[in-house]
Amino acid sequence: MVAVRLSDVAKHAGVSLATASRVLNGSSRVPGKAVAEKVKASAATLGYVPNAQAQALARSRSGLIGLVVHDIADPYFATIAREVQQQVFASQAQVLLTQTDREIDTEIRALRSLIAQQVDALVLVGSHRYGNDSDAALRTLLEGFARHGGRVVGMGQSLGVGRTIVPDNAAAAHELATALVVEGHRRFAVVQGIAGIPSAADRTGGFIAALTEAGIEPELSVEADLTRAGGYRLAARIQDHLAAAPSAVDHPLCVFAPADVMALGALGALRRHGIEVPGQVAVAGFGGVPDAADAHPTLTTIALPLQDMARQAVEWVLEPAPPAESTPAGDPSTAEEPATAGPSEIHVRGDVLLRGSTALGDVG
Repeated sequence: MVAVRLSDVAKHAGVSLATASRVLNGSSRVPGKAVAEKVKASAATLGYVPNAQAQALARSRSGLIGLVVHDIADPYFATIAREVQQQVFASQAQVLLTQTDREIDTEIRALRSLIAQQVDALVLVGSHRYGNDSDAALRTLLEGFARHGGRVVGMGQSLGVGRTIVPDNAAAAHELATALVVEGHRRFAVVQGIAGIPSAADRTGGFIAALTEAGIEPELSVEADLTRAGGYRLAARIQDHLAAAPSAVDHPLCVFAPADVMALGALGALRRHGIEVPGQVAVAGFGGVPDAADAHPTLTTIALPLQDMARQAVEWVLEPAPPAESTPAGDPSTAEEPATAGPSEIHVRGDVLLRGSTALGDVG
């Protein structure tokens, strides 16, 4: 198939190549309405699609937003990605999505690829730490992108570059644990020791702090990934624990998983093992993904404002650029990160939602 060229459109519309280019490649210098409509009609008739690189040159921007998440199968990231996509698409821009599986090499490669595609901004969702050298390499890459006019937004932790949306993980988990104790729970299991994920450590830390204040010590601590498969592993450990302590039946064991996808995996696996939820084991998560309200029983969780977080990120990356300051010609290395209006970091707080997965019956 032979591609339709811009010159073909210009000839069909009876205009110059420069006029056709200004109409179809987004130039601010456009001809009269009648001429523009004639060019667009010819493009539609011939099946011409404008060259993205030509449009980027005409507009001094590509209209592309790079979105980097850990795991698109996780409903937490999927919910955010969907809202980002909707908000960006409404602005006539497009999203390039990639996932990293929390692997530093994958993330570096993904970011370099997105930057090579000349994205206008990068939105990185989810917290992680790869180690001093790897984190430094990641930050250097983002700083270089920002110096050349790119915008960077982190969602989950500060990247040291651009702007950040930070959930108050520890405080929210503390509030959840307190609510569960007030509800009557006395036996707890927690997930911790997940290397490289600060948000998980903060959530479990806040949860345990609230238990300590109530004079309660978790009777079980489990290491597992923040994935559905990690939830299955958690359920297996709980099953073994219950088998070893059959006499402790006065209260259900309340399990806190620091991610909803993990809690949902554990909930399903427990039921498949024949363990009653919440009769024998209660389950609480963190995140507020839509799936939590559809589970059986419905999942107790901290509901973060995921859609609001996504909308804020898009608002930041699409806001009008401030007036450019002069820099020495031919020396982009002296350019500073673009100035921003408003805060460089905002904190969000989730709501405690006590649902069926932690409901207590008549317990003593």
